[in-house]
Amino acid sequence: MKVVLIPVDFSDGSMNSCHYALHFLVGQSATLHLYHIYNDQIMIPDSSFPGGMDTDAFFNSDVILAMKEQAEETMKEFVSELKKYIKEQQLEVKVAYSLEGGDPQWEITEATEELEPDLVVMGTRGQGKKGFLEGSMAEKIMNKAPVPVLAVPEDYSDYRLKNIMYPTNFNKLDIYTLKRILSLTENKKFTLHVCHFSPDKEDQEINILMEELEQAFDHELKKGTMKFSIVKSGNKIEALRTFAEYNSIDMIAFLSEKKHIIKDLFTTHDFHKKDFFNLELPMLAMHENK
Repeated sequence: MKVVLIPVDFSDGSMNSCHYALHFLVGQSATLHLYHIYNDQIMIPDSSFPGGMDTDAFFNSDVILAMKEQAEETMKEFVSELKKYIKEQQLEVKVAYSLEGGDPQWEITEATEELEPDLVVMGTRGQGKKGFLEGSMAEKIMNKAPVPVLAVPEDYSDYRLKNIMYPTNFNKLDIYTLKRILSLTENKKFTLHVCHFSPDKEDQEINILMEELEQAFDHELKKGTMKFSIVKSGNKIEALRTFAEYNSIDMIAFLSEKKHIIKDLFTTHDFHKKDFFNLELPMLAMHENK
């Protein structure tokens, strides 16, 4: 892994996501590229306009320049603190950074296209909380970024990575996606749990599809690095949470499809992003095009 892009807002959550990325990268030489988006869309009303125009607004370049300078200063302090942590952990990781004004959703997406990172790691706050790293923003980046996105809950501080869960609906890209996950985490010793949730565990078609997946990863299955399960339950949320708790899941990985993340895992139900966010675990969103 060469470059990891990390959007930051200078909060404790942002530093936590940097720490998580560093532990994720243990054993690899890489560059963390920190990326901050400051708001350059400030509109300041001015009553000095001629009559009838006092409700208009204009961009105040001086204020925007001051905000950019403040962001640059804060970024340098943030980088300095992060480098101290890297030195303490004796890691071989470089740090770079850049700042842009604009809309976070579009700027982060464009940055992934320009920098071509191997991975985006971003902290995420609970739904509805203020700041551009709130849950809804993480969801949007998961959908739009052309590279894998790893979202880390703001208060998550467990850097262990022993069990990864991959819920599947037997997408034609599952084999490719699972190989990509194994490649991204090749320096880790973990078990990848491939699971399908169904109201009917005896469905022969489902059993055949799971067997085909198992055959594609026969080597990993024999080594014990992958396990395959069909989970029968009529309550998708309860089944998801129970499986995660029972298997001590540390991360959820999934294929972020264009229409739905995971569609029709049940006959009449879908999994949505919020179902994964509610587990408050790191989430690795893979994509159809990379």
